[in-house]
Amino acid sequence: MTTGTRSRRVLAIIAAVGVAVTLAGCSSSSDGAADGTVTLRFAWWGSDELNSIKAEQIALFEKKYPNIKVEGEPSEYNGYYDKLATQVAGGGAPDAIQITYDALPQYVSKNAIHDLSDDIDQSKFTPGSLDSGIIDGKLYAIPTGVGSRGIIVNPAVFAAAGVEIPDDTTWTWDDYIDIAAKISANSPDGTYGSAQITNDQSLMAFARQAGEDLYTADGENGVSEDTATSFFAFSKELQTSGGSPDASTAAEDAGASLEQSLMGQGRIGMTFAPINFVSIYAQSSGQDLQILNVPGDSGGKAGLVLQPTVQYAVYSKSAHPKEAAQLIDFLLNSPEAGPLNKLTLGIPAVPEVLDTISDDLSATEQAQVDFIARLSEAGGTPQNPIALPTSQLGPIITKLWDDVSFEKTTPEKAGADYVDQVDVALQAANG
Repeated sequence: MTTGTRSRRVLAIIAAVGVAVTLAGCSSSSDGAADGTVTLRFAWWGSDELNSIKAEQIALFEKKYPNIKVEGEPSEYNGYYDKLATQVAGGGAPDAIQITYDALPQYVSKNAIHDLSDDIDQSKFTPGSLDSGIIDGKLYAIPTGVGSRGIIVNPAVFAAAGVEIPDDTTWTWDDYIDIAAKISANSPDGTYGSAQITNDQSLMAFARQAGEDLYTADGENGVSEDTATSFFAFSKELQTSGGSPDASTAAEDAGASLEQSLMGQGRIGMTFAPINFVSIYAQSSGQDLQILNVPGDSGGKAGLVLQPTVQYAVYSKSAHPKEAAQLIDFLLNSPEAGPLNKLTLGIPAVPEVLDTISDDLSATEQAQVDFIARLSEAGGTPQNPIALPTSQLGPIITKLWDDVSFEKTTPEKAGADYVDQVDVALQAANG
Protein backbone atom coordinates (compact mmCIF):
# COMPACT_ATOMS: atom_id res chain seq x y z
CA MET A 1 0.00 0.00 0.00
CA THR A 2 1.44 3.37 -0.97
CA THR A 3 1.83 6.27 1.44
CA GLY A 4 -0.66 8.29 -0.58
CA THR A 5 -3.24 5.51 -0.50
CA ARG A 6 -2.82 5.06 3.24
CA SER A 7 -3.17 8.79 3.83
CA ARG A 8 -6.35 8.99 1.77
CA ARG A 9 -7.81 6.06 3.68
CA VAL A 10 -7.08 7.62 7.05
CA LEU A 11 -8.49 10.96 5.94
CA ALA A 12 -11.66 9.22 4.76
CA ILE A 13 -12.08 7.60 8.17
CA ILE A 14 -11.52 10.92 9.90
CA ALA A 15 -14.15 12.55 7.73
CA ALA A 16 -16.61 9.74 8.36
CA VAL A 17 -16.52 9.98 12.14
CA GLY A 18 -15.41 13.58 12.59
CA VAL A 19 -12.24 12.64 14.44
CA ALA A 20 -8.66 13.80 14.33
CA VAL A 21 -5.92 11.21 14.35
CA THR A 22 -3.65 12.16 17.21
CA LEU A 23 0.08 11.73 17.52
CA ALA A 24 1.85 9.34 19.85
CA GLY A 25 2.73 10.80 23.20
CA CYS A 26 -0.30 13.07 23.52
CA SER A 27 -2.25 13.06 26.75
CA SER A 28 -4.54 10.06 27.24
CA SER A 29 -7.70 12.14 27.06
CA SER A 30 -9.08 15.48 28.06
CA ASP A 31 -10.55 15.91 31.53
CA GLY A 32 -13.78 17.05 29.93
CA ALA A 33 -14.76 20.25 28.20
CA ALA A 34 -16.67 23.02 29.94
CA ASP A 35 -19.89 21.72 28.37
CA GLY A 36 -19.35 18.28 29.90
CA THR A 37 -18.09 16.63 26.71
CA VAL A 38 -15.63 13.80 27.21
CA THR A 39 -13.03 13.01 24.56
CA LEU A 40 -11.62 9.51 24.23
CA ARG A 41 -8.76 8.22 22.10
CA PHE A 42 -9.08 4.76 20.60
CA ALA A 43 -6.17 3.02 18.87
CA TRP A 44 -6.31 -0.09 16.70
CA TRP A 45 -4.72 -1.73 13.70
CA GLY A 46 -6.52 -3.43 10.84
CA SER A 47 -7.45 -3.69 7.20
CA ASP A 48 -9.38 -1.16 5.13
CA GLU A 49 -12.56 -3.14 5.83
CA LEU A 50 -11.99 -3.08 9.60
CA ASN A 51 -11.24 0.63 9.54
CA SER A 52 -14.49 1.32 7.69
CA ILE A 53 -16.47 -0.75 10.17
CA LYS A 54 -14.97 1.09 13.13
CA ALA A 55 -15.73 4.42 11.51
CA GLU A 56 -19.41 3.47 11.30
CA GLN A 57 -19.43 2.07 14.83
CA ILE A 58 -17.83 5.16 16.34
CA ALA A 59 -20.38 7.33 14.58
CA LEU A 60 -23.17 5.24 16.14
CA PHE A 61 -21.57 5.49 19.57
CA GLU A 62 -21.26 9.26 19.35
CA LYS A 63 -24.88 9.50 18.22
CA LYS A 64 -26.08 7.46 21.21
CA TYR A 65 -23.75 9.24 23.64
CA PRO A 66 -23.46 12.82 22.36
CA ASN A 67 -21.44 13.85 25.40
CA ILE A 68 -18.59 11.51 24.37
CA LYS A 69 -16.35 12.18 21.38
CA VAL A 70 -13.95 9.58 20.03
CA GLU A 71 -10.63 10.34 18.36
CA GLY A 72 -9.75 7.30 16.28
CA GLU A 73 -6.11 6.30 15.78
CA PRO A 74 -6.06 3.61 13.07
CA SER A 75 -2.72 2.19 11.99
CA GLU A 76 -1.13 -0.86 10.44
CA TYR A 77 0.09 -3.69 12.63
CA ASN A 78 3.75 -3.09 11.86
CA GLY A 79 4.94 -0.50 14.34
CA TYR A 80 1.76 -0.57 16.43
CA TYR A 81 3.39 -1.96 19.56
CA ASP A 82 6.49 0.20 19.19
CA LYS A 83 4.22 3.22 19.23
CA LEU A 84 2.14 1.90 22.12
CA ALA A 85 5.23 1.15 24.21
CA THR A 86 6.45 4.72 23.67
CA GLN A 87 3.06 6.13 24.64
CA VAL A 88 2.83 4.01 27.78
CA ALA A 89 6.36 4.97 28.82
CA GLY A 90 5.43 8.64 28.39
CA GLY A 91 2.13 8.28 30.24
CA GLY A 92 0.06 9.19 27.20
CA ALA A 93 -1.41 6.01 25.70
CA PRO A 94 -4.91 6.10 24.16
CA ASP A 95 -7.86 5.53 26.48
CA ALA A 96 -8.99 2.39 24.65
CA ILE A 97 -6.57 0.10 22.87
CA GLN A 98 -6.59 -3.00 20.75
CA ILE A 99 -4.22 -5.65 22.09
CA THR A 100 -3.37 -9.28 21.43
CA TYR A 101 -3.81 -11.81 24.20
CA ASP A 102 -0.09 -12.63 24.20
CA ALA A 103 0.91 -8.99 24.76
CA LEU A 104 -1.67 -8.33 27.48
CA PRO A 105 0.31 -9.86 30.39
CA GLN A 106 3.29 -7.65 29.59
CA TYR A 107 1.21 -4.47 29.80
CA VAL A 108 -0.64 -5.65 32.90
CA SER A 109 2.72 -6.20 34.59
CA LYS A 110 3.56 -2.57 33.80
CA ASN A 111 0.34 -1.45 35.51
CA ALA A 112 -0.72 -0.01 32.17
CA ILE A 113 -4.13 -1.72 31.89
CA HIS A 114 -7.31 -0.82 33.78
CA ASP A 115 -9.26 -3.54 35.65
CA LEU A 116 -12.60 -3.94 33.86
CA SER A 117 -14.13 -6.30 36.41
CA ASP A 118 -16.71 -3.77 37.60
CA ASP A 119 -17.26 -2.14 34.19
CA ILE A 120 -18.28 -5.07 31.97
CA ASP A 121 -21.21 -7.46 32.36
CA GLN A 122 -19.35 -10.76 32.16
CA SER A 123 -22.47 -12.93 32.31
CA LYS A 124 -23.36 -12.30 28.67
CA PHE A 125 -20.16 -13.84 27.28
CA THR A 126 -19.76 -17.43 26.12
CA PRO A 127 -18.23 -19.48 28.96
CA GLY A 128 -14.45 -19.49 28.70
CA SER A 129 -14.24 -16.69 26.15
CA LEU A 130 -13.01 -14.20 28.76
CA ASP A 131 -10.30 -16.45 30.17
CA SER A 132 -7.41 -14.95 28.19
CA GLY A 133 -8.28 -11.50 29.50
CA ILE A 134 -8.34 -12.54 33.17
CA ILE A 135 -5.08 -12.27 35.10
CA ASP A 136 -4.90 -12.95 38.84
CA GLY A 137 -8.68 -12.97 38.98
CA LYS A 138 -9.12 -9.54 37.39
CA LEU A 139 -10.62 -8.83 33.96
CA TYR A 140 -8.22 -6.68 31.95
CA ALA A 141 -9.48 -7.16 28.40
CA ILE A 142 -12.51 -8.42 26.51
CA PRO A 143 -12.28 -10.49 23.32
CA THR A 144 -13.34 -9.07 20.00
CA GLY A 145 -14.32 -12.62 19.15
CA VAL A 146 -13.27 -16.24 19.35
CA GLY A 147 -10.93 -17.51 16.69
CA SER A 148 -8.18 -19.89 15.76
CA ARG A 149 -5.70 -20.55 13.03
CA GLY A 150 -6.35 -22.90 10.19
CA ILE A 151 -5.32 -23.66 6.62
CA ILE A 152 -7.18 -21.24 4.36
CA VAL A 153 -7.60 -22.78 0.92
CA ASN A 154 -8.42 -21.27 -2.47
CA PRO A 155 -10.30 -23.98 -4.41
CA ALA A 156 -9.95 -22.03 -7.68
CA VAL A 157 -6.16 -22.29 -7.50
CA PHE A 158 -6.43 -26.01 -6.77
CA ALA A 159 -8.81 -26.55 -9.69
CA ALA A 160 -6.70 -24.57 -12.14
CA ALA A 161 -3.70 -26.70 -11.19
CA GLY A 162 -5.67 -29.94 -11.44
CA VAL A 163 -5.07 -30.79 -7.77
CA GLU A 164 -7.77 -32.14 -5.46
CA ILE A 165 -8.43 -30.57 -2.08
CA PRO A 166 -7.16 -33.03 0.56
CA ASP A 167 -9.05 -34.81 3.31
CA ASP A 168 -8.02 -32.73 6.30
CA THR A 169 -8.84 -35.51 8.77
CA THR A 170 -5.97 -37.66 7.50
CA TRP A 171 -3.36 -35.51 5.76
CA THR A 172 0.18 -35.03 7.05
CA TRP A 173 2.75 -32.25 6.81
CA ASP A 174 4.55 -34.31 4.13
CA ASP A 175 1.27 -34.37 2.20
CA TYR A 176 1.10 -30.60 2.55
CA ILE A 177 4.51 -30.18 0.90
CA ASP A 178 3.60 -32.56 -1.95
CA ILE A 179 0.29 -30.81 -2.62
CA ALA A 180 1.86 -27.35 -2.53
CA ALA A 181 4.63 -28.39 -4.91
CA LYS A 182 2.13 -29.84 -7.41
CA ILE A 183 0.06 -26.66 -7.39
CA SER A 184 3.12 -24.49 -7.99
CA ALA A 185 4.36 -26.73 -10.80
CA ASN A 186 0.98 -26.66 -12.57
CA SER A 187 0.27 -22.94 -12.09
CA PRO A 188 1.40 -19.80 -13.95
CA ASP A 189 4.56 -18.07 -12.77
CA GLY A 190 3.84 -16.06 -9.64
CA THR A 191 1.19 -18.45 -8.30
CA TYR A 192 2.24 -20.84 -5.55
CA GLY A 193 0.85 -23.80 -3.69
CA SER A 194 1.42 -22.31 -0.26
CA ALA A 195 2.50 -19.20 1.51
CA GLN A 196 5.47 -19.42 3.81
CA ILE A 197 4.71 -21.10 7.16
CA THR A 198 7.11 -19.68 9.73
CA ASN A 199 5.52 -17.96 12.71
CA ASP A 200 5.00 -18.66 16.40
CA GLN A 201 1.48 -20.03 15.91
CA SER A 202 2.57 -22.59 13.32
CA LEU A 203 5.49 -23.57 15.55
CA MET A 204 2.99 -24.02 18.39
CA ALA A 205 0.99 -26.43 16.20
CA PHE A 206 4.14 -28.46 15.51
CA ALA A 207 5.03 -28.45 19.21
CA ARG A 208 1.56 -29.46 20.43
CA GLN A 209 1.45 -32.32 17.95
CA ALA A 210 4.77 -33.48 19.45
CA GLY A 211 3.30 -33.39 22.95
CA GLU A 212 4.93 -30.04 23.74
CA ASP A 213 3.82 -26.38 23.75
CA LEU A 214 5.46 -23.02 23.21
CA TYR A 215 5.94 -22.76 26.97
CA THR A 216 5.67 -25.08 29.94
CA ALA A 217 2.99 -24.54 32.60
CA ASP A 218 5.56 -22.71 34.75
CA GLY A 219 6.63 -20.33 31.99
CA GLU A 220 9.77 -22.00 30.68
CA ASN A 221 10.59 -22.78 27.04
CA GLY A 222 8.48 -25.74 26.02
CA VAL A 223 9.84 -26.42 22.52
CA SER A 224 12.58 -29.03 22.26
CA GLU A 225 15.54 -28.66 19.92
CA ASP A 226 14.28 -31.61 17.84
CA THR A 227 10.84 -30.00 17.38
CA ALA A 228 12.30 -26.60 16.48
CA THR A 229 14.64 -28.28 13.99
CA SER A 230 11.79 -30.21 12.34
CA PHE A 231 9.80 -26.97 12.08
CA PHE A 232 12.58 -25.13 10.25
CA ALA A 233 13.32 -28.20 8.12
CA PHE A 234 9.67 -28.41 7.06
CA SER A 235 9.59 -24.74 6.03
CA LYS A 236 12.84 -25.11 4.10
CA GLU A 237 11.63 -28.23 2.28
CA LEU A 238 8.37 -26.45 1.41
CA GLN A 239 10.40 -23.64 -0.13
CA THR A 240 13.00 -25.86 -1.84
CA SER A 241 10.26 -27.96 -3.44
CA GLY A 242 8.80 -24.83 -5.01
CA GLY A 243 5.66 -25.21 -2.95
CA SER A 244 6.16 -21.79 -1.38
CA PRO A 245 7.78 -18.65 -2.84
CA ASP A 246 11.51 -18.06 -2.97
CA ALA A 247 13.09 -16.22 -0.05
CA SER A 248 12.85 -12.72 -1.51
CA THR A 249 9.26 -13.10 -2.72
CA ALA A 250 8.21 -14.62 0.61
CA ALA A 251 9.78 -11.74 2.55
CA GLU A 252 7.92 -9.22 0.38
CA ASP A 253 4.66 -11.12 0.81
CA ALA A 254 5.08 -11.21 4.59
CA GLY A 255 5.21 -7.41 4.68
CA ALA A 256 2.17 -6.83 2.45
CA SER A 257 -1.32 -5.93 3.63
CA LEU A 258 -3.87 -8.75 3.60
CA GLU A 259 -5.49 -7.34 0.47
CA GLN A 260 -2.17 -7.03 -1.36
CA SER A 261 -0.73 -10.34 -0.18
CA LEU A 262 -0.46 -13.25 -2.61
CA MET A 263 -3.45 -14.89 -0.94
CA GLY A 264 -5.41 -11.67 -1.19
CA GLN A 265 -4.62 -11.56 -4.91
CA GLY A 266 -5.75 -15.16 -5.50
CA ARG A 267 -2.20 -16.37 -6.20
CA ILE A 268 -1.80 -18.84 -3.33
CA GLY A 269 -3.45 -22.22 -2.90
CA MET A 270 -3.01 -22.53 0.89
CA THR A 271 -1.92 -20.41 3.82
CA PHE A 272 -1.73 -20.91 7.57
CA ALA A 273 -3.55 -17.90 9.02
CA PRO A 274 -6.18 -16.69 11.48
CA ILE A 275 -9.49 -17.96 10.17
CA ASN A 276 -11.10 -14.51 10.38
CA PHE A 277 -8.76 -13.47 7.54
CA VAL A 278 -10.76 -15.67 5.18
CA SER A 279 -13.43 -13.05 4.51
CA ILE A 280 -10.84 -10.37 3.73
CA TYR A 281 -8.94 -12.72 1.43
CA ALA A 282 -12.19 -13.79 -0.26
CA GLN A 283 -13.36 -10.24 -0.82
CA SER A 284 -10.05 -8.97 -2.18
CA SER A 285 -9.46 -12.00 -4.42
CA GLY A 286 -13.09 -12.27 -5.53
CA GLN A 287 -13.02 -16.02 -4.93
CA ASP A 288 -14.76 -18.40 -2.52
CA LEU A 289 -12.39 -19.90 0.05
CA GLN A 290 -12.45 -22.84 2.45
CA ILE A 291 -10.89 -23.60 5.84
CA LEU A 292 -9.10 -26.89 6.57
CA ASN A 293 -7.65 -28.26 9.76
CA VAL A 294 -3.86 -28.30 9.96
CA PRO A 295 -2.09 -31.47 8.84
CA GLY A 296 -1.23 -33.95 11.56
CA ASP A 297 -4.15 -33.19 13.88
CA SER A 298 -5.15 -36.78 14.59
CA GLY A 299 -5.01 -39.26 17.42
CA GLY A 300 -5.83 -36.57 19.97
CA LYS A 301 -2.74 -34.50 19.13
CA ALA A 302 -4.54 -31.22 18.47
CA GLY A 303 -2.17 -28.54 17.25
CA LEU A 304 -4.77 -25.79 17.11
CA VAL A 305 -6.40 -24.03 20.05
CA LEU A 306 -9.26 -21.58 20.42
CA GLN A 307 -8.07 -18.05 21.17
CA PRO A 308 -9.46 -14.53 21.23
CA THR A 309 -8.86 -13.00 17.83
CA VAL A 310 -7.71 -9.80 19.50
CA GLN A 311 -8.88 -7.96 22.61
CA TYR A 312 -9.90 -4.46 23.65
CA ALA A 313 -8.55 -2.94 26.87
CA VAL A 314 -8.55 0.38 28.70
CA TYR A 315 -5.41 2.31 29.60
CA SER A 316 -4.86 2.54 33.36
CA LYS A 317 -4.11 6.27 33.24
CA SER A 318 -7.19 7.17 31.25
CA ALA A 319 -8.99 10.15 32.74
CA HIS A 320 -12.26 8.45 31.75
CA PRO A 321 -11.97 4.68 32.27
CA LYS A 322 -15.72 4.16 32.69
CA GLU A 323 -16.48 5.87 29.37
CA ALA A 324 -13.63 3.98 27.67
CA ALA A 325 -15.05 0.69 28.94
CA GLN A 326 -18.47 1.79 27.72
CA LEU A 327 -16.96 2.42 24.28
CA ILE A 328 -15.33 -0.98 23.84
CA ASP A 329 -18.39 -2.79 25.18
CA PHE A 330 -20.60 -0.87 22.75
CA LEU A 331 -18.36 -1.59 19.75
CA LEU A 332 -18.48 -5.33 20.35
CA ASN A 333 -21.70 -6.14 22.12
CA SER A 334 -24.36 -3.52 21.49
CA PRO A 335 -27.24 -4.41 19.13
CA GLU A 336 -26.37 -1.32 17.07
CA ALA A 337 -22.62 -1.80 16.59
CA GLY A 338 -21.80 -5.41 17.47
CA PRO A 339 -23.40 -7.01 14.39
CA LEU A 340 -21.46 -4.66 12.07
CA ASN A 341 -18.27 -6.57 12.86
CA LYS A 342 -19.84 -9.73 11.45
CA LEU A 343 -16.88 -12.13 11.65
CA THR A 344 -14.04 -9.71 10.85
CA LEU A 345 -12.89 -9.82 14.48
CA GLY A 346 -13.66 -13.48 15.10
CA ILE A 347 -16.79 -15.37 16.07
CA PRO A 348 -18.70 -13.03 18.43
CA ALA A 349 -18.13 -14.01 22.06
CA VAL A 350 -21.64 -12.90 23.01
CA PRO A 351 -24.24 -15.42 21.75
CA GLU A 352 -26.89 -12.73 21.23
CA VAL A 353 -24.64 -10.92 18.76
CA LEU A 354 -23.85 -14.13 16.86
CA ASP A 355 -27.55 -14.98 16.68
CA THR A 356 -28.26 -11.56 15.20
CA ILE A 357 -25.95 -12.12 12.24
CA SER A 358 -26.36 -15.88 11.70
CA ASP A 359 -29.02 -15.62 9.00
CA ASP A 360 -26.93 -13.15 6.99
CA LEU A 361 -23.64 -15.06 6.97
CA SER A 362 -22.15 -15.96 3.62
CA ALA A 363 -20.94 -19.46 2.90
CA THR A 364 -17.37 -18.34 3.67
CA GLU A 365 -18.42 -16.81 6.97
CA GLN A 366 -20.50 -19.81 7.97
CA ALA A 367 -17.41 -21.92 7.33
CA GLN A 368 -15.63 -19.98 10.10
CA VAL A 369 -18.45 -20.64 12.56
CA ASP A 370 -18.51 -24.32 11.62
CA PHE A 371 -14.73 -24.61 11.91
CA ILE A 372 -14.73 -23.17 15.44
CA ALA A 373 -17.56 -25.54 16.38
CA ARG A 374 -15.51 -28.41 14.98
CA LEU A 375 -12.43 -27.48 17.01
CA SER A 376 -14.53 -27.04 20.12
CA GLU A 377 -15.98 -30.52 19.72
CA ALA A 378 -12.53 -32.05 19.09
CA GLY A 379 -11.21 -30.60 22.34
CA GLY A 380 -7.50 -30.99 22.98
CA THR A 381 -5.10 -29.92 25.69
CA PRO A 382 -5.51 -26.21 26.59
CA GLN A 383 -2.66 -23.94 25.62
CA ASN A 384 -0.17 -23.12 28.38
CA PRO A 385 0.09 -19.44 29.38
CA ILE A 386 2.09 -17.20 27.05
CA ALA A 387 5.43 -16.27 28.62
CA LEU A 388 6.75 -14.08 25.80
CA PRO A 389 4.59 -11.84 23.59
CA THR A 390 4.70 -12.39 19.85
CA SER A 391 6.54 -9.08 19.60
CA GLN A 392 9.49 -10.80 21.33
CA LEU A 393 9.17 -14.40 20.14
CA GLY A 394 8.25 -13.49 16.56
CA PRO A 395 11.54 -11.72 15.71
CA ILE A 396 13.53 -14.68 17.05
CA ILE A 397 11.71 -17.06 14.72
CA THR A 398 11.81 -14.61 11.78
CA LYS A 399 15.58 -14.03 12.04
CA LEU A 400 16.35 -17.73 12.36
CA TRP A 401 14.06 -18.57 9.43
CA ASP A 402 15.59 -15.83 7.30
CA ASP A 403 19.01 -17.37 7.90
CA VAL A 404 17.67 -20.79 6.92
CA SER A 405 15.72 -19.41 3.96
CA PHE A 406 18.73 -17.56 2.52
CA GLU A 407 20.94 -20.59 3.34
CA LYS A 408 23.08 -18.78 5.89
CA THR A 409 22.47 -21.58 8.37
CA THR A 410 20.90 -25.02 8.61
CA PRO A 411 17.60 -26.08 10.17
CA GLU A 412 19.59 -28.03 12.77
CA LYS A 413 21.58 -24.96 13.81
CA ALA A 414 18.42 -22.83 13.79
CA GLY A 415 16.69 -25.36 16.05
CA ALA A 416 19.53 -25.24 18.58
CA ASP A 417 19.72 -21.45 18.39
CA TYR A 418 15.97 -21.17 18.93
CA VAL A 419 16.18 -22.96 22.27
CA ASP A 420 19.17 -20.87 23.38
CA GLN A 421 17.66 -17.54 22.34
CA VAL A 422 14.24 -18.22 23.86
CA ASP A 423 15.89 -19.25 27.13
CA VAL A 424 17.83 -15.97 27.17
CA ALA A 425 14.71 -13.95 26.38
CA LEU A 426 12.76 -15.66 29.16
CA GLN A 427 15.53 -15.01 31.67
CA ALA A 428 15.57 -11.33 30.70
CA ALA A 429 11.77 -11.11 30.91
CA ASN A 430 11.81 -12.62 34.38
CA GLY A 431 14.46 -10.24 35.61
